[in-house]
Amino acid sequence: MRQRVRLDTMTDIRKFVEVVSRFDERVFLEDNTGFKVSAKSLLGAVLSMEWAEVYCCSDKDIAASILPWII
Repeated sequence: MRQRVRLDTMTDIRKFVEVVSRFDERVFLEDNTGFKVSAKSLLGAVLSMEWAEVYCCSDKDIAASILPWII
């Protein structure tokens, strides 16, 4: 699964990290150049705020769980 997401505020990031941390599968945030960070990492998610485009990537389809952030 690869979905474009929007994480604009620290509140967005905290809630997003809380949700994706519930999954046992690996979940990443990826920019449009292929750079990846763990979506379960608060620090990694904060870094993604600087990217022009942010994608949430996972082996499992978690789109229903991250619906508030999908654009």
